[in-house]
Amino acid sequence: MTSALTLIPFSMWTTHGPEASVLAKADLPNLRAWLAQARRVDVQVDDVQEPLLATLSPPHERAWALSVGWPATDGALPWAAHAAAEHEAQTSHVSLTSTASPSGWAFISLCNWHVSNGQVTMGDPAYLQIDEATDAILFKAMQSFFAEDGIALHPFKPGQWLAQSPLLVDLPTASLDRVIGRNIDPWLVGCHVAADALSPAAKLLRRLQNEMQMLLYTHPANEGRGLTINSFWVHGTGALPVSALQQPEPTVIPTLRQSALQQDLIGWLEAWQHVDAHVIAPMLARLATGEPQRLVLCGEHEFHVYDSAAPSFWQRVRTHFAPISLDTVLAVAPLKD
Repeated sequence: MTSALTLIPFSMWTTHGPEASVLAKADLPNLRAWLAQARRVDVQVDDVQEPLLATLSPPHERAWALSVGWPATDGALPWAAHAAAEHEAQTSHVSLTSTASPSGWAFISLCNWHVSNGQVTMGDPAYLQIDEATDAILFKAMQSFFAEDGIALHPFKPGQWLAQSPLLVDLPTASLDRVIGRNIDPWLVGCHVAADALSPAAKLLRRLQNEMQMLLYTHPANEGRGLTINSFWVHGTGALPVSALQQPEPTVIPTLRQSALQQDLIGWLEAWQHVDAHVIAPMLARLATGEPQRLVLCGEHEFHVYDSAAPSFWQRVRTHFAPISLDTVLAVAPLKD
């Protein structure tokens, strides 16, 4: 019987000292009980390459991709192509994936870049609260610029569009989850190579970013907004393997994302309590019926895989006298320089 797979992004906290003792005492009874009947079967740590400080694709994205059989190419996990295929399936009157073949896809996410002390920081696009009317106005204003460079834009949801072009097939890009709250410079398109080695696609998209920044700077859509829409981020690039469409997808729990990106440990622990009550408790109940389960806990630089298993006699004794300390499960050390 195939194990039901539950994947929890941002479920491991990168500790820098005293946080580990806080995690050890976390009030997560269902997680403790589930782990007492499980074993860790895999640990995968990011292989970071200079000059970056982290991989382009965070561990939770890589774990998801591996579970559905995607090639694990850093920065080229085809999230946008996957979204385009799902969109086409849901709106059969609109054909996206059947045109311009072979073709790659990307998300174009409208965003706010905040400039302070000579550094440009990526804000969370969710805070822009872009409505459908604003999205339509900006889509109309920007679409022709992309079309001139051979990139077709398709509406997807307010503040985020689908881009389609052969240029996007093999273009690595940094996930939004890597960039939010951070200086954008190390994560721009082509950041993994020297400036004089930028691919034509990377150069084109950087130029488009500059052009759209100038367009948005004085655009009427920004009048009266608390946070201006002043750029876009390209991510989720790649082409979707046809065979991957047939793979079952894991259940993804996004509850911890916001507090983790804000580095809010207290809020993160409160979110974990919600996950414990509403996600882990039902898993624990299903475990009692003998249903095999797999839980993937993801941090900033690694993910751990746990499989359910009937506890041995000695495991039950050990758990009784030495309960699981959650700092050994939820706390991970930062990568060394």
